[in-house]
Amino acid sequence: MANERTISPTAVQADLSVTLMKGLALLVPAFGVFLVLWRKPIHNVPFPTFPRENIIGLLTGLIVIALFIERAVEVLLAPLRQPTCNIMKETARNERVILPKERVTELLDTERQLVAFKGQTRRFASLMGLALGMAISASGVRGLASLLDAKNCCTLFNVLDVLLTGAILAGGADGLHRIATVFTGYMDLTARSLDAKRTVSQPNP
Repeated sequence: MANERTISPTAVQADLSVTLMKGLALLVPAFGVFLVLWRKPIHNVPFPTFPRENIIGLLTGLIVIALFIERAVEVLLAPLRQPTCNIMKETARNERVILPKERVTELLDTERQLVAFKGQTRRFASLMGLALGMAISASGVRGLASLLDAKNCCTLFNVLDVLLTGAILAGGADGLHRIATVFTGYMDLTARSLDAKRTVSQPNP
């Protein structure tokens, strides 16, 4: 029928991906919590006192690792994806040259394919970064365990620490840099507030 709306395969794939991610986001934590509670109860993990330098050192180390991952993904993907991307860019540029002026604002099929190709490349890069980040985290680089008493942590905590640290590393150095900036800004604000309170509470001579 003429009034029926055609749903593109890309839209269907995106909907299925969102549904799958929502399902995994609910099932994985629920299964993990059930498994741990079934084996033994979860005890509260103590938060030890750690200086500001330890946090900055941890974030700096994670930033360096994230930079390594970004560069490694770029080196691995560039030979596989860059030649095709360059060909598609050149084809789109040539088609623009011969396109009539009245159609210059139209989006060409080649340009649509180029946008889809770049989106697919970003997905590949994200998956490769996530795989590398989780592998590095599983080998011993842990974000949460470096801040808490890992001896009192259960298996679920260690698994989630690997997932969380791997995802943060896959997110790139920019995200970690923002975390470091927010943390240092908060600590500086807290220090200024404490200094102001001490100044007010001190009696005048």
